[in-house]
Amino acid sequence: MAVVSDRVRERAVDDFGVDSPAVMSALEKITLPSVVDPERVHAAVLMVSRANRGLFADAVEHAQDDWRDLLDRAGLADSTWREAVTDRFGPA
Repeated sequence: MAVVSDRVRERAVDDFGVDSPAVMSALEKITLPSVVDPERVHAAVLMVSRANRGLFADAVEHAQDDWRDLLDRAGLADSTWREAVTDRFGPA
């Protein structure tokens, strides 16, 4: 179970308010291969969900089924993903 980073947590609170604990719990339950940085996938889920609980649930399911495609949808599939996450979520 991957812990949500501080900057992703802050975005979850901003986007989902009182629902943020459930959002963070769902993010932490996403199963990923050990070679994948969980922050990358967590950020992608929040980016494609656009602060919408329905879209969030779809993005979490998508992350479980095909995390590579989710990264592509969020614009985090290439080697510049760290810069993109920093641009959207602030410094680590």
